[in-house]
Amino acid sequence: MKEKTFICILALCCLLGGCGAAHKAPTGNPPFREGRQLTVWSAYWDCQESVTVIDRCTDRISAVSLFAAYFRDGTLFLPEETQETLRALRRSDAGDPKPIYLSVVNDVTEGEKTIQKDTEILRSVLSPHQAEGHARELVALAKEYGFDGIEIDYEKLREDPDLWEQFLSFEEILLSLAQEAGLKVRIILEPGIPVKTLSFPQGAAYVVMCYNLHGIGTDPGPKADLAFLRELYKRFEGLPSLSFALANGGFDWEEASGNAVSLTEGEAAALAEAHHVLPRRDAASGALSFPYTEGSTRHRVWYADSETLARWAAELDTCAGKTVPISIWRVD
Repeated sequence: MKEKTFICILALCCLLGGCGAAHKAPTGNPPFREGRQLTVWSAYWDCQESVTVIDRCTDRISAVSLFAAYFRDGTLFLPEETQETLRALRRSDAGDPKPIYLSVVNDVTEGEKTIQKDTEILRSVLSPHQAEGHARELVALAKEYGFDGIEIDYEKLREDPDLWEQFLSFEEILLSLAQEAGLKVRIILEPGIPVKTLSFPQGAAYVVMCYNLHGIGTDPGPKADLAFLRELYKRFEGLPSLSFALANGGFDWEEASGNAVSLTEGEAAALAEAHHVLPRRDAASGALSFPYTEGSTRHRVWYADSETLARWAAELDTCAGKTVPISIWRVD
């Protein structure tokens, strides 16, 4: 546990451009130097370690988003681990004075069964007769536990015009209620949404997920590359209060079956070391990759490290002609 926590601190400090004399910034242009607005996600399954990491680098972090509230047995549910993370951040310097958001996802648990990114629950809670009640429930939950804002991470709306119409109407209601309650709002947007056909309201911060170019269900490759980032910036640049989410880590593919599993940056680096393989950096993406063989099965790993994230952020800066706000998935 202590070794993993140290690796997390070291990695995030490198990403932040250095949080102390003992940690040097990566080569290239560090994406999270002073002056960069930076939000980091903390997942409930890593709450204890993420508090340590955030506390260590608190002076470079602008906001924290706690992942996540979800739907359990028909109602919104906030895991105890998320509550404890919030309490721990409030007790430490890491939670003051930066805003802490409650991230809400459309995952559904019924008994022992879990459906991730369920659109049926969205058709229910975003419907005209439930949207205001759902918005009020979110505001009440955030206020009850002492969050500073609400982050809506509802995914798989894709190109469903009816569902998007319901979502945008719900967002208008949420923004009004949140403003009355003194809460901020962040909206997470998937890269493939039909953004040019949608009219998003002012008042929220919009965060584009700049990843999932490659992952589970695709051929091996990086989570993002420079061409992908340029295309995303061009498509989303018209949104108000725009920022970008980058993801560290990557995936391990079995070459024969195509099956992939997610890896953190630390897990990928440890895997390369265990198999005595030197990862190679891809010029088109800045990501690292390496092959290895386990038994008779050949694998291919692609992952992002701090230098990868530096290149991605620098590319987005170039597109915008300024330093853009960045969110990182995730502290791990």
